[in-house]
Amino acid sequence: MRKLLISLIAIAALGTGGAFAQSGFWAGLSGGYPGAQVHFGVENAFAGLDVRGNLGYAFFAGNVFGFGVDVMYGLDVDTGMTPIDVYVGGGPNFSFGAGNLGLSIDAFVGGEYRLGEIGLPEGGVFLEVGPAIQIVDEFRFGFIGRLGFNYHF
Repeated sequence: MRKLLISLIAIAALGTGGAFAQSGFWAGLSGGYPGAQVHFGVENAFAGLDVRGNLGYAFFAGNVFGFGVDVMYGLDVDTGMTPIDVYVGGGPNFSFGAGNLGLSIDAFVGGEYRLGEIGLPEGGVFLEVGPAIQIVDEFRFGFIGRLGFNYHF
C-alpha cells in the first residue's frame, strides 16, 4: 500500500512538474455528491488542456477520503453575452478509508460563470455533472455532481 501511494505521488509530481512553469492558476472548493473537495488547477498545462488536482471527503460514499487529477478541455460554446466557460473533463480518483481502497474514473461536463460583472473578476462559480465508474474495490456505475467557487490568480 505504501509503495503504491508513493508511486502515485511521484507520477503526479513528475507529470505536472513542467505545468507549473505556465501562467494561470486557480484554487477553489466545491460540495455535492459524493462529498466536498478542495482543488488547485493550472490553465493550459498541456496544449490547451487544464489540469486540476483534488482532495476530498466523500460523506455520501461511506466516509472516505480521496484524491484525484482531472484533465479539462474548454469547449467553444456560444453563450451570448453571459460570461460562462463550458468545458468537459475527467480523470482518476483514488479513495481510502473504512478499510477500503478504491479507484474510479470520472467524466463530467461543466460550466463556470465568471464574476467580473459584480466586481470580482478573479472569482467564478461552477457546476459540474457526469458519470463515475468505480473499477477497484468493486465495479459499479455512479455519478458526480458539484457546485463550487474558484479563485483565479
